[in-house]
Amino acid sequence: ERRWVIHNGFCILPYLHVGRNATIRLFDSILTETETFIVGIITMPFQFFQDDLTLLTHSSTSALDERYLSDLILNWRGPISIAVFLQGRFNEEYVKQKISETLRLLDNANDADRLSVHVMVERYKSQNQSCEQSVSQLQKESHNHIFFAEYPINTVRNVARLFSTSRYIAFADSDYLFSAGFYKKMLGILRENVNLGSKVALLYRIFEVDEMESRKRNHQFTKSELKDLIDRDKARVFHVNNWSHGHQMPKLPKWLEEPEGLHPGIFNLTISVKNRSVWEFQFSALRNVPLFDERFPYRTDNNLELAVGMCRAGYKLVSVQDLFVYHTISDSKNDKDDAALKNQIKKQNWALYKKAKKDFLKRMKRLYPGMKQQCPV
Repeated sequence: ERRWVIHNGFCILPYLHVGRNATIRLFDSILTETETFIVGIITMPFQFFQDDLTLLTHSSTSALDERYLSDLILNWRGPISIAVFLQGRFNEEYVKQKISETLRLLDNANDADRLSVHVMVERYKSQNQSCEQSVSQLQKESHNHIFFAEYPINTVRNVARLFSTSRYIAFADSDYLFSAGFYKKMLGILRENVNLGSKVALLYRIFEVDEMESRKRNHQFTKSELKDLIDRDKARVFHVNNWSHGHQMPKLPKWLEEPEGLHPGIFNLTISVKNRSVWEFQFSALRNVPLFDERFPYRTDNNLELAVGMCRAGYKLVSVQDLFVYHTISDSKNDKDDAALKNQIKKQNWALYKKAKKDFLKRMKRLYPGMKQQCPV
């Protein structure tokens, strides 16, 4: 039976691509007279979730790429939950086509068992339309290139998490890949260092790597290989040339020099975010970290609010050994981070951002009144 779930003004159709039924036991659902479930998120004991680590990622339909997704499935050897936002002429059938093309690129079709895909579309509440009508209406509209500004990035991120079923989670944007053995090694570190109910986040470093060098190694390479690529100017810290303070972590030379282990653990590094108001750290943690604030629009600090929220909530940030995430770079690629487009999006979303930040800081003051001095604003 086809059922939509409504969350925060969006229609979500959760399904597992390989034929398994999606389980919506994570939600407190109220059946309406018309068509759907209205979702109320509830807190569940950790024993109801699998003792596993799910990678959470997201995409719009226009950016959905079967080659990247197949690379990610082979690169990340655990469960993956991806939320896909429909827009323009791209509909659910287009998503299914893209996923089918992804599966054809896999050597072992069973690898797809780890992938769950959740399709979502904005609901036209003002016209009292059903979810099906909202999908039909969407395809009749025209969009110019700036429609990216309307991408509900934090809602899409939250949907990927809410329909996952593991105790531990890790986040990835649309084109990140992970170091060799990342999933298995990180899960081991989590089980050893992050007790159920604790507020600990395990941080890992992020780099840019030459795409051809990554493909030579089937997107599976180690820290020692990363060091060699850095020495040959084939790899660098993510956005080091234009936003290094947003992604760089201290003691990189020492981290690179430490011998790699079969079972890496914690790297000796004390981290404070008090004076790092623009640090977009990458992490893995228990699934009960704060949700992304869905009021923040695209390209306007939509990562930073989670860092501030985790700090205000009292999370301890701990760095791990050896493991890292990276974004591939190529001279032949079109620049997805085109500066002119980014500035245009920021300008379009600035008023929404200012209101979202004001409301967010009010909520932080109400929830964590004694933490302001210890955290960035």
